[in-house]
Amino acid sequence: MEQKKSDRRRMTVILGAGFLLRLCYVLFSTIYERQYDIGMIDLDAGHTVTGGHLAYIQYLYENWRLPDFDPTTVYQFNHPPLHHYLCALWMKFCSIFISDTAVLEESIQVVPFVCSLLILFFLAKILGQLALTEKAKRFIMLLFVFHPALVLLSGSVNNDCMALLFTVLCVYYTMLWVRYPTIHNILKLALAVGLGMLTKQNVAQMAFPIAGVFLWTLWKEWKKGGFPKRIFVQYGLFGLVSVPLGMCFYIRNMLLYKMPLVWIYTLPKDSWQYTGNVPVLNRFLWPVPSEVVDNLLHFRLGCGYNVWMQIIRTSVLGEWDMADVGKGVKVLAVLLMAAGAVLALAGILAFLDVFVIRRKRYDISTPVRILFVMSYAVHLLFYLKFAYDYPQECSMHFRYIEIELLFPAAALGFWLQQTEKKWMKYALNTVLAFFCLLSVGMIGVWCAM
Repeated sequence: MEQKKSDRRRMTVILGAGFLLRLCYVLFSTIYERQYDIGMIDLDAGHTVTGGHLAYIQYLYENWRLPDFDPTTVYQFNHPPLHHYLCALWMKFCSIFISDTAVLEESIQVVPFVCSLLILFFLAKILGQLALTEKAKRFIMLLFVFHPALVLLSGSVNNDCMALLFTVLCVYYTMLWVRYPTIHNILKLALAVGLGMLTKQNVAQMAFPIAGVFLWTLWKEWKKGGFPKRIFVQYGLFGLVSVPLGMCFYIRNMLLYKMPLVWIYTLPKDSWQYTGNVPVLNRFLWPVPSEVVDNLLHFRLGCGYNVWMQIIRTSVLGEWDMADVGKGVKVLAVLLMAAGAVLALAGILAFLDVFVIRRKRYDISTPVRILFVMSYAVHLLFYLKFAYDYPQECSMHFRYIEIELLFPAAALGFWLQQTEKKWMKYALNTVLAFFCLLSVGMIGVWCAM
């Protein structure tokens, strides 16, 4: 009993550190710093329709209805509206007490901040569904708490943070339904999928791993005793809730404005970010070695045309332009990238070992293994396809696949508790500690700017 209380206290301290780190970041960062596709918001300017996520929020705040024009004609208005509506609703509530429009605009960050805390909470709940020791869970949660990508989301006023929250909820409620296949749990999963698609269309990628788990469950039930009526009823309820809820915005736009169900804003070929003129091998396999050396010698961070270099860079630094910062900060950035890359490589190796190669050695149920492997593969494949179809540097940003942090991290936890090699435990804990310290240092730099 005492040990359980001690474990709970330690996990509470870790989650508390995550809360304080995100709170500091949000308090010292404005809605225009380290953001993506946000445009402008100006409540004093009146009913002016401009582009970007902030303009979308302002439009809903002032009109309280969906745009009555083709969403593809205004930058970022093609996104489903749940995140933007909730931000507008929060501003409506705050406007009762706040008259300063600048403060009211900055209050938008409360929505992603709360979402970022819920992400940590449900990531911890997911780990609780796995046969992991408390030490392994703490190791993984330290990675989640201090990872710069997840901290950056806490102040991100576009829909990325809420989309990640619903993706995490899809994973959690699928696992929960597998253990307790009740109507109550499958309806929670259906809401997570439907509301996620009302937040951002890439949440729909979770439909594939969820379908994999559903098919496996159906096959097992069929083998037990013929036609599984109970399972079919639950699948029917899942579809009745998730499909209309998730597709309503897209179907509305298709009927009213002939907007394709999957429509993505594309940059022109003369954009400075265009990478289509780089050989495919250098984009998706290895960068030109001389470019890598040149970048490190001159403290330029990453080869903008190479997918893997962009993942390493944007996962810990976002798209931060470091042209005007001192050499000390650039050294910190390079070390942070290196520590992140080591953890990522270890995580990939652990994922292949735990979930694919030696899967029988680890205490993981088949449906959870299906869920994790398919989720990892589907998100990675869609990401690579997106980067290929839309050859721009911004298309390779790690924010499109941040759920990929979960699966290798869980595998590292299994490695840590199963291995008898002390040097491996020491190495993993040392790299993680180094990574966490560097991450705090970099977030401190951002807060001080």
